[in-house]
Amino acid sequence: MSSKSLFALALSAAVVSAQALQPLRFAGVNIAGFGATSQLILLPGDNYASAETFISSGSAAALNEVKNPDGTITNLVMDVHKYLDYDSSGTNAECVTDNIDSSWRPLSTWLRENGRQALNTETGGVFRAYDDVSTNAKRTMDCTTVILGYIGWAAGSFTTSYILSEVPYYHGTGWNDAMTVSRALSPMANKLVSSVVN
Repeated sequence: MSSKSLFALALSAAVVSAQALQPLRFAGVNIAGFGATSQLILLPGDNYASAETFISSGSAAALNEVKNPDGTITNLVMDVHKYLDYDSSGTNAECVTDNIDSSWRPLSTWLRENGRQALNTETGGVFRAYDDVSTNAKRTMDCTTVILGYIGWAAGSFTTSYILSEVPYYHGTGWNDAMTVSRALSPMANKLVSSVVN
């Protein structure tokens, strides 16, 4: 099994009680028991795994109980999402927030206090707001001791007209990245790494 693999236990649910999250305790134990000892295991909360409500919903407390078979929390990572539009759905063209004060700062504090880490597995915005998306990515990565990174959301083969499309498009004589990728999410654009291999 590749150490570069990770396991996500579930897609984000709209409403899941803290009690309903308890089976994840056993799922994490079972995955690790099958030899996944160096892979990350993502633990999603409720309310679509919102970083903003991760603590207040009870998800953080419930998932803080999830441990490896040996009692450690190594590689057990909180799975959170956060978009930049007014209702955090990622379906609106206008980005209105960088989520720092409402989400990333409180979550980072909780993660540090509890020795945990998180991965923002869904974020995005449209190309017209690429500066906001890039700023959000940079600010998220300011918390790199507890926030492991971010993933732009565009699963599946969406049409390039979809508001969050990150699907490359063919133009002229070659393929081009979508604007959100090339101008915001790409480490080459947001300078979140010192060098990038093309």
